[in-house]
Amino acid sequence: MSNQIDGTAVVTGGANGIGRAISVRLAADGAHVVVVDVADGSETVEAIVDAGGSAEYRSGDVTDAESMAAAMDGLEITTLVNNAAYYAPLVDDKKRFDEIDEDEWNDVLSVNVTGAFLASKAALPNIDPGSSIVNIASATVHTGVPGFLHYVASKGAIIGMTRAMATELGDVPVRVNAVTPGFTWSEASQQAGDEYLDQLRARQTLEETIEPEHIADAVAFLAGGESELMTGQVLNVDGGVTYY
Repeated sequence: MSNQIDGTAVVTGGANGIGRAISVRLAADGAHVVVVDVADGSETVEAIVDAGGSAEYRSGDVTDAESMAAAMDGLEITTLVNNAAYYAPLVDDKKRFDEIDEDEWNDVLSVNVTGAFLASKAALPNIDPGSSIVNIASATVHTGVPGFLHYVASKGAIIGMTRAMATELGDVPVRVNAVTPGFTWSEASQQAGDEYLDQLRARQTLEETIEPEHIADAVAFLAGGESELMTGQVLNVDGGVTYY
């Protein structure tokens, strides 16, 4: 079975970091990639086109239902990657859960949970049978990393959503799976510094820095035909920190 990815792949939060790597990889595997982001995605599109791929950028806010409906309008979607996340502001602002105020909680949940819900809901009428949805969760769910309870809770919700969506969409059929990245060295995570990276890498069985491209590889597998009988699953890419 080929892992060629045909049709249109929508990647939310595809302008930077892990989202950009996912967009580039899916385009390399044959998809026309639609980068949906509140940030300008033109550099990602340019990188894809320069490499011989096909892509476009659509401005979209995952927390706004009308914005998501407009971003998905007219597309025939074969892959949806719910990658957009509220993460960068949290990297150097760790705090115990009782120090998190309600606004901070809502900011994280509105992007990470409601955003995936609204993007999926807007995309579903345009998703072809046999398509794939891949949700980006986090390996913090497996270890309960301190200082980010709102983030960890939001990514735990994504895993629950993944399994419920997989059950509900099996008769379409649309497959729904998730990836849980470990600490991935991206523009956002670099704010934590090299010392923090070294500490986390030392906990890995495989002491190699996790790059955005490693996460993109997992997404491409779940989006393609080589995983055609996988749904409701969580693919952990953390270098061997957790086994389950």
